[in-house]
Amino acid sequence: MKKNEKRVRMPSAASIVARSYPDRIIGIENTLPWHLRTDLQLFKQRTQGHAVIMGRKTFESIGKPLPKRTNIILSRTEPAFLKEFPTLKWARDPETALLLADIESIISGNMKFFVIGGDQIYRVFEKYINSIFVTDVFCGNINGDAKFELDFGQRDDDTKTEWIVRSEDDFPKTEFDQYPFRITQYVRRKPFHRYRVKEELMGREPDFAVLLERYEAKLEQDGTDQLDFFE
Repeated sequence: MKKNEKRVRMPSAASIVARSYPDRIIGIENTLPWHLRTDLQLFKQRTQGHAVIMGRKTFESIGKPLPKRTNIILSRTEPAFLKEFPTLKWARDPETALLLADIESIISGNMKFFVIGGDQIYRVFEKYINSIFVTDVFCGNINGDAKFELDFGQRDDDTKTEWIVRSEDDFPKTEFDQYPFRITQYVRRKPFHRYRVKEELMGREPDFAVLLERYEAKLEQDGTDQLDFFE
């Protein structure tokens, strides 16, 4: 990078995942092993208005684009369903998915986007994630073919991990929620920030330069290393 090129800090990446406790299962044959209406409502609340990155199988399990969100599908080959849903954005590699999420976040005035599955997609983006909402579903032992096995606990030698708990909320079993569950928000102790050269982003929309300036001002005004979902 040349000395006179200005770098811009890109939007913060976050994840949302629901997994069984204690087996850490997130799917069985591309379907959720439970129905938790409250958790789905919270997922909707947190992600609406933002870009979301998902794999092809995750989109197929949902069946249609998530409304009021920019849906980015990461797949090595172009999915056949793109013709049916023209609002979808396709990325053939993680770098393209990140660029699309960055641009859409800046255009919409957001400072974050979400990675929402499946298991391989979580692993691909794990190094970029600064915040994770984990729903632990207390359904007992189950079998499944997809897992989210990231461990946030203390190490055996009692040294600190890179994750801390920001919030933790318990929810009971109800007529709408099949099992009791807990939602924990983890954040990195040392946030990972990505940067792009400002000139690389220019010219993508007629007023993108103005939007980028507004985004930078908002990011500077925020002044925190880790961005909150509840603004």
